[in-house]
Amino acid sequence: MHQPMRKLWGRFSACGHSSTELQDDFVDRVLRRGYRAPTITIPGPSESSRDEELSPELLVHILSYLDYQDLQVCRRVNQGMNRLIQSSIVLRYSMQLQLYGYEDNPSCSLAIADKLRLLRQQETSWSRLDFERETSVRIPFNPSSIYDLTDGVLLLGESTSGIQSGADTIRWTRLPGLISSQNASSPDIWEKIDVGAHIIDVGLAVEEHDLIVVATDRETEDHHTKFELRLIQLSTGLNHPLASQPAITLAIVQVPPQAVAGNCSVCIEIIGDLLCFLFHYPGGSTTPPAMFEVYNWKTGQCLQIRGLDCPSYSTFTFLSPDVIALPNCADNTIELCRIESTSIEMNAPPKQLQSSCILQLPSLGEGHSIAQVTCRSEPKMTKTTRNAPAFRSREPFHLSPEDAVVIFNVMTHDSQGIHECLTLIVHTAALLRILDEQTASAMSLRYPEAPPSPFKAPSVSQVNVVEFLMAPSHDTLPSNSPSRGPPRLPWAQWGPKICRWLEASFGASRWITTTCGQRYVTVEEDPIDDESSRSTIVVYDFNPHNVRRLAAQHRRRRRCLRGYRLADLGGPGSELFHAFGTGAGTGATLNGMTLGVGTDVEGSAARMDHVSLIPFTDPTTRVVGQIQCEPTELMAGYAMQYRIFNEPVRTSLPFAQLSSYKTYGYGAVLLDRNMVIGVKLNDMDDIKELVIHSIRRGS
Repeated sequence: MHQPMRKLWGRFSACGHSSTELQDDFVDRVLRRGYRAPTITIPGPSESSRDEELSPELLVHILSYLDYQDLQVCRRVNQGMNRLIQSSIVLRYSMQLQLYGYEDNPSCSLAIADKLRLLRQQETSWSRLDFERETSVRIPFNPSSIYDLTDGVLLLGESTSGIQSGADTIRWTRLPGLISSQNASSPDIWEKIDVGAHIIDVGLAVEEHDLIVVATDRETEDHHTKFELRLIQLSTGLNHPLASQPAITLAIVQVPPQAVAGNCSVCIEIIGDLLCFLFHYPGGSTTPPAMFEVYNWKTGQCLQIRGLDCPSYSTFTFLSPDVIALPNCADNTIELCRIESTSIEMNAPPKQLQSSCILQLPSLGEGHSIAQVTCRSEPKMTKTTRNAPAFRSREPFHLSPEDAVVIFNVMTHDSQGIHECLTLIVHTAALLRILDEQTASAMSLRYPEAPPSPFKAPSVSQVNVVEFLMAPSHDTLPSNSPSRGPPRLPWAQWGPKICRWLEASFGASRWITTTCGQRYVTVEEDPIDDESSRSTIVVYDFNPHNVRRLAAQHRRRRRCLRGYRLADLGGPGSELFHAFGTGAGTGATLNGMTLGVGTDVEGSAARMDHVSLIPFTDPTTRVVGQIQCEPTELMAGYAMQYRIFNEPVRTSLPFAQLSSYKTYGYGAVLLDRNMVIGVKLNDMDDIKELVIHSIRRGS
């Protein structure tokens, strides 16, 4: 049975239709006889049920469980099935969500037709950088270096004691509230959280748990420094009601806080019940000097630990609920590690966190080294729902975590003291696919094909993958295989086809909340006036559908401006210009022409392979853009002796780049959902003002 039809049959078999004869009859009726509107005859478990008919509404409901590719296959079954799918607003909305990288929000009460309209208007505005009126927000307190931005919440640290590092209190606000407020700079808009201790850093899980984790240091009665994690409910500022231990003690250092101020750092992330943090303690105070730890934040139980060297590791990010990416600066690698989420026995020692796969970055040139790597992927993939009542979203749809990209800001320096910054971008799904392939490959080596035996090799889901990969060899392992340790992949084997390296400015790369979904934002200095401090907003879109759609749109427009008639636009890629379906709202409109937005992914990707670079300018917003589908070489304008890597580095991940026509006095830009936030800095490089650019979405 064809895979999409198999999925359909699974829906029927769940209702009692499970015999082989009925399955064959179902395929015969759907595939060979075809769908005939308005109803289709579906086999039943008895002879009398063969007269039952499946209504179009029920068939649409069943089809709604299929993904985009399978629905495209179903459209090719016959004209009746094609008409059904094209005429269904439910299926069109489902396909558009998948193409644009979103998932529906069932908490939103809008009709599906309104959600589909808003989705298309929003994505059209993104393709033109069409913003609403700007909202300026002056910070009404003295901000510190601590900040975070997620799920529509902006958090800033407040400094009241004059200490250069960390913060004394936390201030936070909802971005939609700033936009709708008549006085966005009023102190009353900012909520305040005071934990009564010096704050080192924070981590947020807003929509999932209404949780903020605050890392603090405070002086004990015997004048030592105690490091703790405070688990606080963000909406109330009180201890979180689901945490059995409102404070988790990390370490006690036998020196006063004044002696360790500014000499420690922490990176915190929360997914589901897991709280992970990478803590760098003051130099010489603990052994090892840094620890990566995994806790169940609800029970306070430590599940996994790993001692680390401070210069080697600085941050990490979740790729899935049980996989993290852990950059290793000293080894010039990205380590993929599986997280253990199951509880351990009482008083049992926590398990050791091991690397499951190591991805090598391009080899560094002579005299170059990596000073720091920061990374981020947003939104996070989680096994739980976004159910925190205080922050329940009413947006019609959310960005899909499965489609998100992850960015790695790599800061380097050379023997001359010159600092450079690069940004590596790759889809999280691509890294997870590499990890799964390496796990399956290692298991095939451990359990090679052999004559049947009474003992069956375990599947991937039946083994502890980390322990399996790290285990010593056994008799079943081929003699020419490595005996232990995770697989290590060279850059040329995994990176060039799925990644894109970008050159970045050091100032803009200081801010990590610059990605959301498949977009990444930064600023570029105005090339017209080198003396000016003005810069343009630059948005990179790595959604393959958007890349193909924009390429088709602007190639078509250029050919029309050259005098080609609509019927003459044939040749490679011309199929891209046919709209998905009929009627209003089925595609973008350009000079009265309807442009398709639902083309076949695999076919259009193949037709775009020959495209090198497509520059364009939007006639309304005057946004300057380009679509890049070919490999580009990093630092191509430099001689090899001045490049960071000692080999030519070419990467191929397609993207669309959009640069604003207007220039701004921003030191950086941030990104959250449908808002680009310009950051204006004071002389101390602290935030003095924010300017919110909301994407236009209609009413």
